[in-house]
Amino acid sequence: MRSSAAAENGGMQNLFQQMFAALERAAQRLREREIESYLSEATDAADLENRLRRLERASLRRQLLQVAE
Repeated sequence: MRSSAAAENGGMQNLFQQMFAALERAAQRLREREIESYLSEATDAADLENRLRRLERASLRRQLLQVAE
């Protein structure tokens, strides 16, 4: 009985890990689409460069905040 319960528990854990990974992938795809849309609104090369710099700075800020936690 115990091994069956342990196997079932392991199966549930695996299912949750797969579900979480799928959610992470979906969130990443959404973020990529948002970035692509934001960049596509650039009016010229200078505007595109400014938008890229803003995204890079925002990414660096997020990384620094994660390190500080």
